[in-house]
Amino acid sequence: MSTMEWTGIILAGGLSRRMGSNKALLQWNGSSVLEQIIQAMAPAVNSIIVSAGTNTAAYNALPYNCVQDHYPGKGPLAGVHAALDASETDWNLICACDMPLLEPSFFKGMKWLAESGQEHHAIVPRLAGRVHPLAGAYHKRVLPELEQCLRHDRLKVTQWLEEIRCRYVDVDELESAGVYEVAIQLSNMNTPEEYEHIRNRCYGP
Repeated sequence: MSTMEWTGIILAGGLSRRMGSNKALLQWNGSSVLEQIIQAMAPAVNSIIVSAGTNTAAYNALPYNCVQDHYPGKGPLAGVHAALDASETDWNLICACDMPLLEPSFFKGMKWLAESGQEHHAIVPRLAGRVHPLAGAYHKRVLPELEQCLRHDRLKVTQWLEEIRCRYVDVDELESAGVYEVAIQLSNMNTPEEYEHIRNRCYGP
């Protein structure tokens, strides 16, 4: 059992332009997508931070620490930065607010990989060549490089991962850590069609 404390971070500050409404607050199984992700993440962490971009008012009712971007308008890296800056633990699990199929096993598996691995500052899934940086484990040590990226408008997440010592984990490694159906768990939704597709996958039409 892990003795290390972890913080869970949910990135909920996106503009949801293609969805047309706030993805985090879409209905899901009697509550919201955000609450669904929090439920999956909660068993693996000691506290939760919601990274709200500039929209903290949307999440005021939640009993979690909501943080605003220090670099507004600079995308997901700004959300990661604000939340890591507010975090009180070295290691943090981060995920975007549009991945409702993530299960507790994913977060526990990522923790296990981070705690049992070599010296890495970030651990991120890579499936069939595609990197999923917004479902990873990040150490607070990445903050200085992250700050530099934001200051100099180098806002590409995958480029930043190359600069920090990121370890990419594939399906085999995730399965060895107890994470199954990885591709399904990492499904995300940007449009109303994707939302319906993912919802139907869970509940049927």
